Amino acid sequence: MSNNKIIGELKSRIAKGLNFGIESVEEVIDPSSAIFNDFVLLKSKYNDLMYLSSMNTMPYEQIEIGMDRLRTSLLAIVDRLDTDSLQKEEVNPNLKIQALPARRTNFFKLLDIHFKNLEAIRYVEVFHDEENREYGREAIFLHYSLHRRAMIKKEGVQGPEGRAILQKYFYDYFSNETGKMEVYFKNIKHLLAYTLSSEIERQFFLETLNSLFSKFELATLFYYVLSNVDPDFGKLVKESGLLENDCYKDFLIVKDHSPFH
Repeated sequence: MSNNKIIGELKSRIAKGLNFGIESVEEVIDPSSAIFNDFVLLKSKYNDLMYLSSMNTMPYEQIEIGMDRLRTSLLAIVDRLDTDSLQKEEVNPNLKIQALPARRTNFFKLLDIHFKNLEAIRYVEVFHDEENREYGREAIFLHYSLHRRAMIKKEGVQGPEGRAILQKYFYDYFSNETGKMEVYFKNIKHLLAYTLSSEIERQFFLETLNSLFSKFELATLFYYVLSNVDPDFGKLVKESGLLENDCYKDFLIVKDHSPFH
């Protein structure tokens, strides 16, 4: 295999996932070459970033910036590879999945956080001197039902301007919601971004995510996306196909609306 073909194959591995690219470069690069130290430095930074990611101490946006910088640096190393810096003349055609255990561990840690955030959501009703509290999915059901009752017969909602009316209503609501729902949405965003960041186990993670939410949670996510409070959240939901399940659509305020522009 010529250098150009090796370089092309290495770049295709990087496109499949940064971990695949690093593992493939490590297979072919000569430890005695002049650029091997640069590769060791890059791999060390990658391992440090994965460790911090596993501890959930950094927001995903910062992890994504770090990953993009590492990809750029790895591509620069690949472009510098020549005959003297290669110890193998071909790239192993079989992809390794050494990152699989770590990705699964991180994913299920995020799921644990998701369920803690879900159970922290509460709905409080006060009748005279009595107080009734519901938590978790029941609380989301009651919150959503309150919004649905308030808006389903509101003037104009069922007409051509209905989508804009609902978008403004939920934008105002979610912009001012600074309680447990805010944290709940942020972690779902992290889960989606982590799932979509690599091909490793992506389908399994997506299927797991699709099994997490009740129809009323999906309806709530629908209107959070519609509100456009967080455009990046909407992009992740669209890419993941999370709202393609029809089970919740009969419970929308207007059934034929779309949350996407």
